[in-house]
Amino acid sequence: MLTEREVLAAILKTTRDKASSNIESISREARVPRAIVLEILNRLHESGFLMIDGDEVMVDLEQRLKIAVKSIGLGSDVEKIADLLTWSEFEQFSRKSLELNGFRATANFRFKWFGKRWEVDLIGVKKPLVISADCKHWRRGWSGSASIETARSQVKRTRALADASRRIRGRLNIIEWEYAYFVPVVLSLHPSQYKFYDKTPIVPILQISDFLQNLIVHLDDVAHFYIQYV
Repeated sequence: MLTEREVLAAILKTTRDKASSNIESISREARVPRAIVLEILNRLHESGFLMIDGDEVMVDLEQRLKIAVKSIGLGSDVEKIADLLTWSEFEQFSRKSLELNGFRATANFRFKWFGKRWEVDLIGVKKPLVISADCKHWRRGWSGSASIETARSQVKRTRALADASRRIRGRLNIIEWEYAYFVPVVLSLHPSQYKFYDKTPIVPILQISDFLQNLIVHLDDVAHFYIQYV
């Protein structure tokens, strides 16, 4: 388990700036013999965590996130693993997941309400839903009280967005909608000890697609703000 953990971390480190590495580089970074590294890589390849072509090891965005989550599950330090991922990767995956589920996604959405400037990390729009997501990469203590405070803050942002939406319907791409449900969501790399805080969902990044697919059915069970336009 320890050896596999080191190999997983080495894959993340050697592919951080490019989409591929090689067996020798991973072996050297992990300080694990090449034969053992190759055995682990073959298992990961068979499970869909990466691709192998000769000595070249290739990973895409989703695979890097899966490798990170697997490494953490094997006991790696969460902060160390999170440092091997960029915030941009986290945001890109979240955005891609929204788009694959039929949402129109916008990152870093800024607006004003009652003289205050607000910003939402990621907005997903699919009639009648407006997802207002805060993307939390990682910080120490995240799984406890910090996740609660993050959820509280996201509810405030989402309430402000919903209240301001009548003035910015064009920017939100909901100009023809008769009504909308604004849903605050917190997305995280690592699961919080809380799945919800006061009905606000805290969703691990690799579970976002399942969450989106089931949201409309369970809308009454999650925090949301209903706004009617006509």
